[in-house]
Amino acid sequence: MASIKWKGANWEAYYSSLSIPELLTILKGYGPMELLRFEVEGQFKGELSLCLTDDGAKEITLFHLEVCGEKRVGVGRGALRWLRETFKGAIFLEFPDSPDPAIGFHPTMPFWFEMYREGMIDALDCENFYLAPQATSEQIEQVQEHIESVLGNRL
Repeated sequence: MASIKWKGANWEAYYSSLSIPELLTILKGYGPMELLRFEVEGQFKGELSLCLTDDGAKEITLFHLEVCGEKRVGVGRGALRWLRETFKGAIFLEFPDSPDPAIGFHPTMPFWFEMYREGMIDALDCENFYLAPQATSEQIEQVQEHIESVLGNRL
């Protein structure tokens, strides 16, 4: 399986075996949609897919992001900023993981909801709700109330 260092991260295909030229083509936004793994050593790692929309815009679907190392505060925001700057596209977060049965959603949901409100991600898709890029204030408030009711505290 090909692996390449590009824009400060190590990249490889998640499922298929791509050549280095194929991987670079996908990273530059010209290839078919492909699930990729990435890692910025000592900071963060994750999985995403890249595609071009019908109007030629880049779309990043983030499936997993994990902060590494001792310093964790602000690293997730920094990773999202880095992804947006690297690919110059909208970031859609999709939870492939099953929700925690005790709370009904993934335990990192409060972080991702805050990233949505701050505009760091453009859409938030999980098992219990979906916030589109143009969600209304009422939709955002409903999701916030749901999260707060489950957690028992204010976000």
